[in-house]
Amino acid sequence: MAGHPVVLAEYSAVIQRPKFALPKVTMTWWIELLTADTRVIQPTITLDFPRDLDDAPFLICAASGKADYLITGDRDFTEAQALLQTRIVSVRQFAETIAPQTLTRE
Repeated sequence: MAGHPVVLAEYSAVIQRPKFALPKVTMTWWIELLTADTRVIQPTITLDFPRDLDDAPFLICAASGKADYLITGDRDFTEAQALLQTRIVSVRQFAETIAPQTLTRE
């Protein structure tokens, strides 16, 4: 996973939002994953994403770091998939693929 401190801070804040109602164990797992498996990179490309200019740093980090996944719930990124080799997935899709044991069953 590749990242930039601003991007990492955003991911950390987002997964802790009350609207997601994630169990503490799941939030802890995600934060540990972000901390342990993230390397800070310097962007090596520029990318134009006029749909949402605030999303461009995430796309640039993913592309510059040759990330396997870009994890987001923002639907604006759907249009960005054509710009990247990185697979853009939701948190649930990522968890189902990488760590299904972190999901709670209802």
